[in-house]
Amino acid sequence: MAEPIVHIEFFSADFGRTAAFYGQLFGWETQQNSTASYMKFDGAEGPSGGWVRADMVQSPGPIPYLVVADLAATMEKVEKAGGRVIARRMTFAGGGDVGLVADPDGNVLGLWMKKRGDDKAERADKPARKAPAAAKAEPKPARKPAKPAKRK
Repeated sequence: MAEPIVHIEFFSADFGRTAAFYGQLFGWETQQNSTASYMKFDGAEGPSGGWVRADMVQSPGPIPYLVVADLAATMEKVEKAGGRVIARRMTFAGGGDVGLVADPDGNVLGLWMKKRGDDKAERADKPARKAPAAAKAEPKPARKPAKPAKRK
């Protein structure tokens, strides 16, 4: 069976304007990540999706994501088939790793290797709702500072 597109990302120069447009047009609800670098949409059947801040985009057009079983092996296949690797591996906060590749015409595709052992992340028909691009810009939570040693 051919691999389906499970996620798609667009770019946006103005999240407020984008959210209002798609909300009015299709009834999509949106939510920004904590760093305001990514906004996902809910309320649609089919692939998950969202928008990356325009200054962070890796492609001149939308990026469709496909699930792969082995990210490294797929990257190798891309290069052997005449494509190129843009980003080999980025940890995805929603589970697993993602990479970006370009076909011989320059179209960018996202490849998503889901986290193994997590039933929620393994289901190809319903991917985790947190979008892969969040991995590009979402920082890890800061650690709490260690308590200073007591002085005697």
